[in-house]
Amino acid sequence: MKKNWSLFLGASLITGIAGSLFLKKKQERQRSDSDIPNLYKSYLGSWWFVNKQKATQHTLTIEDDLQITIDGKKLSYMLVELTNKRLVAQDEYGYHLIVQCLKDKPASLYDEADDATYVLESTDSLERP
Repeated sequence: MKKNWSLFLGASLITGIAGSLFLKKKQERQRSDSDIPNLYKSYLGSWWFVNKQKATQHTLTIEDDLQITIDGKKLSYMLVELTNKRLVAQDEYGYHLIVQCLKDKPASLYDEADDATYVLESTDSLERP
């Protein structure tokens, strides 16, 4: 009888530990999945930047569906990385565009094709919260 009780107690303990580990992993996964929509929200908006070598001003727009537009032209790209610090897109030619954030706001754009970094200035007249 004691042997059966020990087996039952051991099986219950193992089941409880396995169940709590599974539940913890599921909760972490749900928490990280729910953070994804908040990650991209800080990238939404319009910014302007100046290419000093060519003496031209450009506009960068990132829309709700993460469509990137530069000077009114939609960029065909593959999303490589999206964190609260940077958004990395690879264009159809294989070059990377990297939007870096400071204080949860886009601050710079690195264009691998030009090997240049541009300072981004918001075109929004009102600061978003």
